[in-house]
Amino acid sequence: MHPTAERLLRATEELLHEQGQARISLRDITERAGANVAAVSYHFRSKDALIEETFRRALDEVTERRRLQLAALPPDAGLRDVVRTWLAPALEPSSQDAREAELWALIARGMREEAPGLGASVGRVSAGVDDELFALLTSHLPHLDADEVRVRHAATLAALSSLTVAGAADGPAPGDGELLVDWVVAGLSGPGRSAR
Repeated sequence: MHPTAERLLRATEELLHEQGQARISLRDITERAGANVAAVSYHFRSKDALIEETFRRALDEVTERRRLQLAALPPDAGLRDVVRTWLAPALEPSSQDAREAELWALIARGMREEAPGLGASVGRVSAGVDDELFALLTSHLPHLDADEVRVRHAATLAALSSLTVAGAADGPAPGDGELLVDWVVAGLSGPGRSAR
């Protein structure tokens, strides 16, 4: 990527952290990046497209980190291990390194502020981790068909993201992680449609 485009993305990420999307202007971004307004148009078309790209890159980065952590699980890892690894940023925010914590804070703020395109980007980008995750989930949930695993996956993410969006900005309280792991494991491993 062109150095000016990289500076614009970094400046946008910093400003989104500091002020949120509603309070930053194109001038704020270009001044922070040491660029001009024409550079935004040239590299990203608009301020909104630049913000959307900033969130997409944050999602790409955290998704790749999660995919690598899932891939590193030992072959005999149980469903609880998969759930802990998959949901560690939501369950144990303090277990993340500084960069990952920064990225999740940015994404959470964007979700609270209903950043344009972020919801769609979450679905698209999460596909990068889904292959690894679904292989692990389906191997631990042989009683469920792939569609039911996907529904339970989506429901789990929606429920956990509501903890942040609904106002619990710090996520689960200390000690709630294992309670949430129990809840997710129970929801994932419950009887399938054919058993009802």
